[in-house]
Amino acid sequence: MRNGANQTGYPPRRPEARPSAAAQLRPVHRPAGRASVRTAPTDISNVLVDGRELILLLALLAGYVMASITFSADEHYLSNMIGPLTLMVIMLLGAWWHLQRQPLAIWQPIFWFRVAVAAYYGVGNLAPYVANDTTMLFIRAMYDFSEEEAFKVGMINVACALTVLGTAWLIPVPTPAHSTEPPTKARRSAQSRTTIMFAAAFLIAGGLVRYLIVLPSTLGLIDAVPGLVMPLARSYIVGLFLLILIGLRGNRIALALASVLVPLDLAIGLLTFAKVEVLLTLIFCYLAFLHHHMTVPRIVIGIILIVGVYSQLDPVIHYGRDEIYRRYGERGAPLHVRLEILEAYTKDVSSNEQRSDRQSFLSRLSYTNAAAMVTTWHDIGRPGDSLKNAFIVLIPRAVWPEKPEITALGKELYLAASSDEGSSISPGLFAESYWNFGWIGIPLLMTIYGIFLTLLSRSALRAMKLEKWLYLPAILLSIQIGVRVDGWFVSDVIGAGGTAVIMIIAIHAFERFTSTKTN
Repeated sequence: MRNGANQTGYPPRRPEARPSAAAQLRPVHRPAGRASVRTAPTDISNVLVDGRELILLLALLAGYVMASITFSADEHYLSNMIGPLTLMVIMLLGAWWHLQRQPLAIWQPIFWFRVAVAAYYGVGNLAPYVANDTTMLFIRAMYDFSEEEAFKVGMINVACALTVLGTAWLIPVPTPAHSTEPPTKARRSAQSRTTIMFAAAFLIAGGLVRYLIVLPSTLGLIDAVPGLVMPLARSYIVGLFLLILIGLRGNRIALALASVLVPLDLAIGLLTFAKVEVLLTLIFCYLAFLHHHMTVPRIVIGIILIVGVYSQLDPVIHYGRDEIYRRYGERGAPLHVRLEILEAYTKDVSSNEQRSDRQSFLSRLSYTNAAAMVTTWHDIGRPGDSLKNAFIVLIPRAVWPEKPEITALGKELYLAASSDEGSSISPGLFAESYWNFGWIGIPLLMTIYGIFLTLLSRSALRAMKLEKWLYLPAILLSIQIGVRVDGWFVSDVIGAGGTAVIMIIAIHAFERFTSTKTN
């Protein structure tokens, strides 16, 4: 057995647990002369994957294999609806089981991996079949995939999700050290002071980098900044999280300040047309409420609010990005141009009518077109080379100023697909693995992805159990790695994952050094 669990993914019932009412009514017979054996309770708080989840994914993959043998290419229509719907349900069940085992799973990237797979490869793959005609035509405009191609993409998605979660299940679970001491009043007071100190540090340091370096670069006022600066800038979001948490714990000044800074940060994200920044701000504000007190209503209401706000901002963001690409060929554009674009979005009546017919939230979640395109390219002898920069992604641009642009892959793929410039697309991590190596690419790349998610998830859990806020920027980057199943392997897994690991090692070394100096 793996991870100290039985075939269902859970350990044997703890002896000290209260029996059910039915069990209390049944007499208990023990052999005479044999003493009962008490076994130590097994801790499952570090278990990342439930065995039932893997069984369900294996059954779904077997269903795909049987359908590929039994059905003809024209009969895959029903499978292309049932398959993604089932994958979505399995991923959400896995996320729920994970939360039941460990409420702090909200900080683990493997939890957000499940949510992202359910969104992009569950809802997204259903979109071409459940959306209205305008949305369906928009999705197929770039590549008009066949039912057979969509079926293969669905099978690849299930195989990749199974490989990632199977890897996490196979990695041994460390035994966590538990502290049975309840926090004293003095300790709680010290933790509160520490939280306030870190909130101020992250807001000041992250805000300076975000608004004095990254934002001017986005507006075209200074040259492009190195990629290593971005985690420092995103520590501002960590400061917002801590500010909200302090406010929820009774500090009204912090709550009032957060009510001003959070909308301002969302407005800046909207002006920069940065989809990831807006999404991460929404997620971290949501996590503050869950970390303070997690309940099922809070989970449901928070998800509805995030989806609702993001679905309204997403069309504006993509409209702005497309306009900047069209005018400048890059994202650097001055502030007055961005304001003009936002004004044009609200006044462009014909464009708004067209957008009102298109269900943009569904179309943005659907990667079936790009995924089907690149898998077909591989099958006809055009494999991908998206891993060509894998060995140089972690080299700082300050050391190598002529380093190739890692994020140019999306522009290159759009140019190859449409023979046009001005936008950027991605097939998603799952289809990318097949595009590069075929079926062998799934265990090759998804195992690496699973290892990253496992190590970062365990590190996040250790840090958040003790509320070690210094690790939060690395945890933020880790969550982004789990969410970005729609990204590129080199930049969003190797680059971001390597940076997160380096940050965690550096923070751990700093902690050891300071504790040694103190002693």
